[in-house]
Amino acid sequence: MFNPSEFVSFLKKPQYEGFERKYTNVLFTAIKIYLLALLIIGLISSLSTIILRTFIHLPIDETLLIPVTFKDHLWNYFILVAFISPLLEEVIFRLSLVFSPANISLSISTLTALIVHKISNGIYSIIAFIFIYLLINQLAFIYKSNFQSFWSKNFKYIFYFLSILFGLVHISNYNFLEAYQYFIIPILIFPQLAIGFILSFTRIHYKKGFLICFIIHVLMNMVSVSISLLEYSNGG
Repeated sequence: MFNPSEFVSFLKKPQYEGFERKYTNVLFTAIKIYLLALLIIGLISSLSTIILRTFIHLPIDETLLIPVTFKDHLWNYFILVAFISPLLEEVIFRLSLVFSPANISLSISTLTALIVHKISNGIYSIIAFIFIYLLINQLAFIYKSNFQSFWSKNFKYIFYFLSILFGLVHISNYNFLEAYQYFIIPILIFPQLAIGFILSFTRIHYKKGFLICFIIHVLMNMVSVSISLLEYSNGG
């Protein structure tokens, strides 16, 4: 069962719990965390946005701006945002928090493939994924004890880094029109930063943490993209 006080205590001193992670009801825990995050983070974010709009013009939020290529394929867009994106992000930012050669390899190779995909075509991203996965997996397997020791000793830095990085990548959701708007980035991405820490904690704290994280992420994206598609369908 998710306990907010345990979450706060963990944030103060992240520790690698290994095989001591807890068993819990996956779906019930995912829904509880989702609702708590929606209530608390949603309220803080909404109030911050209202206050900011009183004084300045906010950058354009393009989070759920439907690409032209998907406007005739809305179901494909829904599947991409609601299921595929959460899976990829969880693999990149959460999977490797629990060390294993396969987890490390999947995280790094998936991130590499996405970067290559941004600057090249699909075949090169597939090649990059396979090459990096095999390379990292082999190195992590050969030097497993060294990798694991490094992970344990530096876990709190890895935990903070991946959690914060998850929030920072969402800066790309905004179109900044004025220079002063960059100064409010921490406020703009506060929801993603908070969610990043919550999901990272969930991944470590529970035996099936990755699955719980994925379900939470799907619920968040599914609700947002459904509202966006509904507005688009109604001509909004």
